[in-house]
Amino acid sequence: MNSDVIRRLVFDGLAEHSLALVLTALGESGIIVAPIKGVVLARWLYAHVSERPYVDVDLLVPRASFANAVRVVAARGWPVYYHSAEMGELSFFVDQVATEIHAEVARLDLSRLSSAEVLARGRADRTTFPFEVLRIDDIDHFFILVANVVKDGFTYAKAHVPADLDRMLRRLTGQYDAIIARARSAALLTALHNTTIWMAEEHASEEFKAFASRLGPPRRRTFAATVRWYRQRSVRHPSRLSSSSGLVGVALATLTPDERGLQLRGLARLIRRGAIRKLGRDPG
Repeated sequence: MNSDVIRRLVFDGLAEHSLALVLTALGESGIIVAPIKGVVLARWLYAHVSERPYVDVDLLVPRASFANAVRVVAARGWPVYYHSAEMGELSFFVDQVATEIHAEVARLDLSRLSSAEVLARGRADRTTFPFEVLRIDDIDHFFILVANVVKDGFTYAKAHVPADLDRMLRRLTGQYDAIIARARSAALLTALHNTTIWMAEEHASEEFKAFASRLGPPRRRTFAATVRWYRQRSVRHPSRLSSSSGLVGVALATLTPDERGLQLRGLARLIRRGAIRKLGRDPG
């Protein structure tokens, strides 16, 4: 067993313990919460948890419960290193394990899919951990991955993200029509198209190639072509990470939702938060 595997197993044990502590604390305050991303996907999508590295514990709560969750964390004395009430994000440490509470599905203006809706579709799971957790629906979890890739402009996506997407879609084989219908309802169809193109073209995913044939061509072909151009440009010019061109990726992500209202709201928030930062203040 090499050192990387040992390190991942040690961290996973610590993460599981921290997860139990946070679930208990939030549950005692009546907050509905579900673990998402690495801590559960390492168990659901891979043969062994050591195959899927992760560095923090991610949790989803209803937007209406976010302020209460912040109070619970403060009452427990867990050190907070990032808190944005507007974005619905709280990052803190539990016994030195980084933990993040999210009240939005990636970002509020990327989709009509709400955290409350996602959590309402969840079901009790007593098999993944020695304690009960709320397991969100696989399609919803797939959309969380898609929305995060879009939010990160594709080029910020971590190395394990393509494998997560590919394995999750394989779990959903036979549910393609349900995925498309829910994406349309959530105003995520363009995001799904762009992610499918990325996975099929740049990661040679056979599963996404098969899904692309069912999904059909994107309705916003010019926008899809622009996103593809930007992705390819970013790969060729990684210095974008320290340049203003990185804002193009953020703007494209903001324009991804299928509804104009979401696009305008996202752009307005992007401009406002950028202006506040220019003034040397934390937009919160």
